[in-house]
Amino acid sequence: MTIELWSVFVTGGMLWLSIVIQQLHLDKTGGTAYALSNRADPPPDVPAQARMLRAVRNQSDVAAVWIALVVVQQMLSVSGSLTYWAALAMIGSRLLYFPLYALGLTPFRSLSWALFLVATPVFGVGVILGLDTVGVVQ
Repeated sequence: MTIELWSVFVTGGMLWLSIVIQQLHLDKTGGTAYALSNRADPPPDVPAQARMLRAVRNQSDVAAVWIALVVVQQMLSVSGSLTYWAALAMIGSRLLYFPLYALGLTPFRSLSWALFLVATPVFGVGVILGLDTVGVVQ
């Protein structure tokens, strides 16, 4: 499996893990009654829970953007040093982001998010530059 596909695997895995951790924390802080309710009322006002909800939302947003880029890259069979390093940065970003955000460790959480912010356009440029090598761009 390519590093680019590994980055999708890690992104999806961390999204799933983030959801599970956030839900387990919600079950613990909100109790069984809230966990089994229709959740018409807001969740308990616990700072860590609010951070986890935002982190899960961010993981979802990032996954949508990243997976779309990697699907295009894989369909075009374009790979190079830019896509490689951007994918590695993305793996690091996703592995670090949720725990740093959930624990409220700033500015490290922001630095982790910045890896995604930089890796995404670098990856896109790598795909565009690679198009010339596979004969798509003339």
